Amino acid sequence: MRVASPRRTIDGIHRAATAPWLLACLALAACSDDTGEPTNVTTLTQTASEGSTGAGSSETGVPTTGDPTDPSTGEPAPICGDGVKDPGEACDDGNVDNTDGCLSSCALAVCGDGFVHVGFEQCDDGNLSDNDNCVAGCYVASCGDGFTYAGIEACDDGNKTAGDGCDLACVIETAMCGDGVLEGDEQCDDGNPDNTDSCLDTCVPYSCGDGWQHAILEECDDGNPDDTDDCVDKDGQCLLATCGDGFVHAGEEECDDANQVDTDDCTNACKPATCGDAIVHAGVELCDDGKNVGTYDGCGLGCAKLGPRCGDGNQDDEFETCDDGNLDPGDGCDSKCQVELPPECVGYVELKEADRAVTFNDGPGKITKCDKTANKWHRFLAPAGTVMPLAAPSIYSCGTDAPGWMMGAYPLPEDGPVPRTVCYAWQGDPCTWTNDIVVRNCGAYYVFQLPTPPDCALRYCAAPA
Repeated sequence: MRVASPRRTIDGIHRAATAPWLLACLALAACSDDTGEPTNVTTLTQTASEGSTGAGSSETGVPTTGDPTDPSTGEPAPICGDGVKDPGEACDDGNVDNTDGCLSSCALAVCGDGFVHVGFEQCDDGNLSDNDNCVAGCYVASCGDGFTYAGIEACDDGNKTAGDGCDLACVIETAMCGDGVLEGDEQCDDGNPDNTDSCLDTCVPYSCGDGWQHAILEECDDGNPDDTDDCVDKDGQCLLATCGDGFVHAGEEECDDANQVDTDDCTNACKPATCGDAIVHAGVELCDDGKNVGTYDGCGLGCAKLGPRCGDGNQDDEFETCDDGNLDPGDGCDSKCQVELPPECVGYVELKEADRAVTFNDGPGKITKCDKTANKWHRFLAPAGTVMPLAAPSIYSCGTDAPGWMMGAYPLPEDGPVPRTVCYAWQGDPCTWTNDIVVRNCGAYYVFQLPTPPDCALRYCAAPA
């Protein structure tokens, strides 16, 4: 049987309307007579605020009206707090205590409902703000909870660690450059006051132009952005001014094109290219020897014309022995315009024994040598001599028995190789034996193509030119 009010007065005793013992009593059959009708019990309609003898009760204090009903159904209306979980109620624990798990509105207790759930919540201010005295999870705000209590805390980083910018009392720590801890607005902190390393004593990284020279990475640092003085900023690196860095050093350079090309408008001495600087300005000058007065192998006036030189086809007798209009070797005139010698004039065997000289004669039976020259090209040299004699020497001369001498005159350079005959003198006959040779004038000397003599104790003699 439902009751209309949260509190009732029965037999002069003030009890909660939803007390279990009362509900049980109302449901017992012992409360009716033999006809089944209730006796001396009526429905209570009074609220606890009406008092124990208020209106609607008999003089004995027993309610005289029935439970309130739902007008639409005629059924008893649900009552929160009667201990019965009716439709639409999340819970009903039979009391109006808002500090347990079920509120007096029959809603489950949750953080943010405005009631402190005993044993589960430290506080509940009924809002979602985490900057007041009750934060998320219904905990009392405290330093280290990660939420900054407005007006109470200056910071809250969610920990109890000092030295990270927010101290143990949630007060902002003052950053100290040089303590080795990166904090606040510091960009670096290497724990030292050295301004020649990568982090300055102002806790900002070194940079070109900060006025401090990095001990390793900078050549200079004059603390200014002027790139025309002794220290320049080259792609963020402080370097000493040099020719070729791309900056014109005031008072030192006339130009600087940032390259190592010496033949363009600005030389590698950082001076403008001019005729007379001994550098051929590409596309502008034909030559430049620094003098440009038209001397041999030099340059003409104005750097526009070459002076006389090897290969121009005009033989300059002061410097050249030939000029065939090219610098190709092997064609008779070499790359320095000197007449090229034929192979036999450079690839020869030397004959220079002192006892080969026509003036050497030690008599019979002493030094007696035989040549084995094998038709190779030979050249006579001192102390023997430089040519072959053109008259018969006396026997036993030249370190042999029958000395050899050449018949005929010596050729000119332009004659090329010429044949000649060698005679060997013996016992009054100037030409007892003979053989053919070839002679060539090499300009400064002669060479001889000599076969092996026809018999032993025969030898080619040498004489002064």
